[in-house]
Amino acid sequence: MKEILTDLLRCFKLSLKIFLIPLALGAIIGVITGLVRGNLQVEGVLRSVNTTAIRISCFGLAISGIGFIKRDMMEPLNYEEQWMEYFNRMNLVGVIFFISLFMLTYSIIIDLALFKIY
Repeated sequence: MKEILTDLLRCFKLSLKIFLIPLALGAIIGVITGLVRGNLQVEGVLRSVNTTAIRISCFGLAISGIGFIKRDMMEPLNYEEQWMEYFNRMNLVGVIFFISLFMLTYSIIIDLALFKIY
């Protein structure tokens, strides 16, 4: 049980780092869209960040869903020993699933904040 919680904590930390990618990408898209339309607002930028993060997390969930269904398509890892240094119990599909799930949770939090503010 301790190994699984350690793996989940490591996935959580990794998801926070990976979430910076859709955060930056969505902010850039939101600013460019706001400048082109002539109405640059914080709400538009946050909505763009939220949309980008949801799309990326859903893509990760789809990949993990395919991996859960078709186990024979997922090849063994080339660096199995190095993988076991970071994750004790989880395989690659499980890590992708939990990282995408955490990212979707962050997107839901942003969406709830937008709903309460605007």
